[in-house]
Amino acid sequence: MENRILLKDILPLDDLKKQGKVLLVRHYHERIKVMTENNLIEEYQSFQDKRAFFDCKYIVSFIAGEKNSGIFYGVFEVIGRLKKENLPRYSKELEKYCDEQDYNKDIFLNLERIPKFDIYRNRLVINWIVPRGWYNTYGEVKDKEVIKILPNNFVDDFPGLMNVMVSYLDLKKIITNPDSHSVWFESLKSLQAIYLILDKKSGNKYIGTTYGENGLWQRWETYVKGDGTGNNKELKVLKEKDPDFYLNFQFSILEVLSKTADQKYCTQKESIWKEKLGSRAFGLNRN
Repeated sequence: MENRILLKDILPLDDLKKQGKVLLVRHYHERIKVMTENNLIEEYQSFQDKRAFFDCKYIVSFIAGEKNSGIFYGVFEVIGRLKKENLPRYSKELEKYCDEQDYNKDIFLNLERIPKFDIYRNRLVINWIVPRGWYNTYGEVKDKEVIKILPNNFVDDFPGLMNVMVSYLDLKKIITNPDSHSVWFESLKSLQAIYLILDKKSGNKYIGTTYGENGLWQRWETYVKGDGTGNNKELKVLKEKDPDFYLNFQFSILEVLSKTADQKYCTQKESIWKEKLGSRAFGLNRN
C-alpha cells in the first residue's frame, strides 16, 4: 500500500476530538485572497448559519488553494456564541464581502486561536476531499491527505516573469526569505527590467528600471528593506502624507531586459514606458 501522510499524522486532531466536536472548514470566496491580505478571515469565519457550527468545540481552518487543495490557516477553540439581539454587526471592511445578516438565523462564534498549531500556518497543504461541501465533521469523513509542507515564510511559487503581480507585503516576505524562494531569487537577479509599481488605492503608477549587479532583485530589495520609497522623490511625498502608503503597492514587470544592458539603454527604455503610460503627467514619476 502506498505510504501517504495524512492530516492526523501532522495535527493531533484525535486529541481535540476527545474534548468535543471538531469541524474542518475550507473557506472559499471569489475574493478570498483579498480578504486574507486584509486580515478578515477570522472575522469572516466567526459568522455562521449552519447547524454544524452550533455545537462544535474546535474549528480547523483552511483557505481554498488551487484545484481541490486547502492551505492551513489555524485551529480555533469556540469559547462562546452570540445570536439574535446580541449578534454583532459585520465590520465595514467585511460587510462588502458578505450577504445581509439574518438575525433570526445567524450566530457569531467567539473564537480563540490556538498558537501551538501556527507553526504550520500557510505551510501545510491538504487535498480537500469533498463528500459534503466546504465543511466536514472530523472523524466522520475520510481523512485528508497532506499534499506538501511549504518552506517557512513561503509566499507562492514563481509564476513566470510576465505574470509577476505581487503586493508589497508579499514581496517583502519573498525578499527577506530568499532560501524559501530560490526560484524567485535566481529569476529576478538574472535580468534587468522595466518595472511598474501600482498604487491600488489611487490608481497612480510609478515606472522604474534596474541596472545593478543583481538586477530586479537588488532594486526591489531597496523598497522592502528600506522605507518603502526606494529613494524616489514622489514616493517620499506619499510617505509624508501616509506612513503606511506602501501597503497599497503592487509590483509587476513591464519589460525584461538583458542582464548585460547598460544604464543608458535601461533608462531609455524606462522613458518610453513612462510616455506610453503617462506616468509623468498622471502618475508618480517626476523625471
